[in-house]
Amino acid sequence: MTLNGVLQHLNAWPAKKKVALLAVVLLSIALIAGIMFWSQRIDYQVLYSNLSPEDAGQVITKLKELKVPYQVEGSALYVPGSKVYELRLELAAQGIPQGGGIGFEIFDKTQIGVTEFVQRLNYIRALQGELTRTIQQLGEVERARVHIAVPEKTIFTEKEEKPTASVVVKLKSGRVLSQGQIGGIVHLVSSSVEGMSPQNVTVIDNMGNLLSKPNPGDTLADAKQNEYQKAVDKDYESRLQSMLEGIVGRGKAIVRVATKIDFTQIERTEEKFDPDTIAIKSEQRTQEKSSGGQGGGIPGVVSNQPSQQAAAAGPSSSSSQKQSESISYEVSRSVSKILQPRGEVRSLSVAVLVDGTYKKEKEKNIYIPRAEADLKKYAEIVKAAIGYNKERGDQVIVENVAFESGVEELPKEKIDFLRIVLSLLKYLVPLAAVVLLIFFVIKPLIETLKPAPVERVPSPAEVTVGVGPAELQSEVSTEQIMKEQVIDLVRKDPRRAAAIIREWLAE
Repeated sequence: MTLNGVLQHLNAWPAKKKVALLAVVLLSIALIAGIMFWSQRIDYQVLYSNLSPEDAGQVITKLKELKVPYQVEGSALYVPGSKVYELRLELAAQGIPQGGGIGFEIFDKTQIGVTEFVQRLNYIRALQGELTRTIQQLGEVERARVHIAVPEKTIFTEKEEKPTASVVVKLKSGRVLSQGQIGGIVHLVSSSVEGMSPQNVTVIDNMGNLLSKPNPGDTLADAKQNEYQKAVDKDYESRLQSMLEGIVGRGKAIVRVATKIDFTQIERTEEKFDPDTIAIKSEQRTQEKSSGGQGGGIPGVVSNQPSQQAAAAGPSSSSSQKQSESISYEVSRSVSKILQPRGEVRSLSVAVLVDGTYKKEKEKNIYIPRAEADLKKYAEIVKAAIGYNKERGDQVIVENVAFESGVEELPKEKIDFLRIVLSLLKYLVPLAAVVLLIFFVIKPLIETLKPAPVERVPSPAEVTVGVGPAELQSEVSTEQIMKEQVIDLVRKDPRRAAAIIREWLAE
């Protein structure tokens, strides 16, 4: 079929059909162009995110030097996915990005004629940059900035001022810093600057909230106590949660525990006496004994004379005896030193919410509350798990509450399957669009452009002469054969030809 034939066939169409054809052609061209653009699109992936303005400028400059295409969306920098890891290694070898300001690499280049003031200023800048990089290594910190103020030294001791520092941190979404981590930042900064005390370091977040305390040393024990109490509450909650979910089902129970912990440490000394029990403390015994014999006169010259000694001679005897005993008794006594432990649980308060059961009727979930007997059983289980003690004021409350409103959560397996299907559809949808375009647009359009087949009507010559259908299907042009037959018939029998024409006109 020639081009002129196609154009003549299109001109014979009505206006509505021509407009419809033009719309189909334009839509097909747009769809093909979209598919080609999508197939040739570069797959961009994140190279770096949350870069500081200085680091982002250095990275972009380097990408322009390497002639690597890039895109900037918010705080993220995108490059072709096939070059992500190669670029990271190449930039890291050149010290890019620096990760929060200028560090001690500022002294890598030797500068001539630098004054002492500039050197001191560069040292403070380098110290601020290094501290910023270190603080940003914390998992909760997205970005940080450190400001250090070092007063000038003076010879007057009474006028000497100590250096101070301020730290601003921007936390990642949903993250918080514990008091221990804040104290670590404070001591990190104070230990890095000569003469700085932890009391002179201030830490705030990007919303202006003060995170550090005026006296970190005094509040460190309080922070540890708070963290310990939270850890105890969390431990009770996790144990009760896992236990109840094993009974009522996953996600069907909510447990909250509040503990009162006594952190005071008491040292007590007790001394007890038992009057019924006595013991000998000391015992002392003394015994004296003496006896006498013959005695003489009065000492002197007279008593020594023989007449006097004979007169004094005669029988004489004397004796004496003395005995004493001393015993000391003492009442029995016991001394004990009692040291009460720190962190003793004084009371426990437990609140448990349990979901009911659901019955599906007509594509709706009907809530069915749990029986009172079941709730009492759950309460007894919780009491046994926490070591319930009524005398110290423990409380346990178990209530039945509807958690959901007929919407069922998809299990993890189905969610993973849907993700795989969506990733496959990313490639199957364009392929299906091309197939549909070929079979339902291009092919019908080609069939429409073809001229309609003309039904062949037997010619008068074929009727009169009786040319058979086998002869009409020869490869010779039927039109030429028909002309020759008509001319031959007119020449041989003009009357018959005229009669045939009159019959045709009469019909």
